Amino acid sequence: MLRVKNLKKSYGHNIAVDNLSFEVKDGEVFALLGPNGAGKTTTLKCILGLRKKNAGIVNFDGPIAYLPEEKNLYPSYKVEKLITFAGELTEGLNVEKAISLVKEFDIDLREKISNLSRGMLTLLYLALVFSQEANLYIMDEPTWGLDPIMRSQALKLIKDLAQSGKTILYTSHILSEVEKLADSIAIMKKGKILEMGQKDELINSYMAVKVEKGKKIKGYLWKSTETEDIYIVKRKEELRDYEPAPFGVVFEAVIKGDVQ
Repeated sequence: MLRVKNLKKSYGHNIAVDNLSFEVKDGEVFALLGPNGAGKTTTLKCILGLRKKNAGIVNFDGPIAYLPEEKNLYPSYKVEKLITFAGELTEGLNVEKAISLVKEFDIDLREKISNLSRGMLTLLYLALVFSQEANLYIMDEPTWGLDPIMRSQALKLIKDLAQSGKTILYTSHILSEVEKLADSIAIMKKGKILEMGQKDELINSYMAVKVEKGKKIKGYLWKSTETEDIYIVKRKEELRDYEPAPFGVVFEAVIKGDVQ
């Protein structure tokens, strides 16, 4: 569905995306993860042509629906007018479905956009995205600003979209969501992909190992106590004294990048 090869983007001397390559398969949920400034949003914008890439190839199949990181909508419009306007501008957007979703989110169609909370803005934008018929859905922080109840509603819609066979590429800082939704993940830092693969395989390929303090083994140094060091390492048969490493721990260790 989507192929990115050797993508590069820089702003002056600042390299935002550094020779990135990955593929998103048809019907897959692919999560692009990383700390702030990792290059996730720039990568998405280069894919969409909203930023001019310096180098690389981007190929995708069919129309794309996009949820941006900044949920900016015309503040002077009322909700219903905005939906109608979006329907006129956006090919394949079902206005009736968008209105139905907005009502489900308990957003007043007569309310001005400027009066909506951050969470309601996100839900309104999600209603527009979910109402668009597309092959690939690209979402940048789709649960941004949502309270737990709203987040559950949004996650259900994303899951339903995935189960209907649609392809999704998204970013998130909430790792518990990623564990529930993603088929594949890529962990980014400073414009590079550090780890990538099927979610379950990637998580299961790492383990936590305790060693005597100061002893060096190949892996990511995660934590230290007064008497021992804890490493996150690739699973090896010769290492017997280990524990499973939760996804959040693997992510933290890879991002810290204190490789021995």
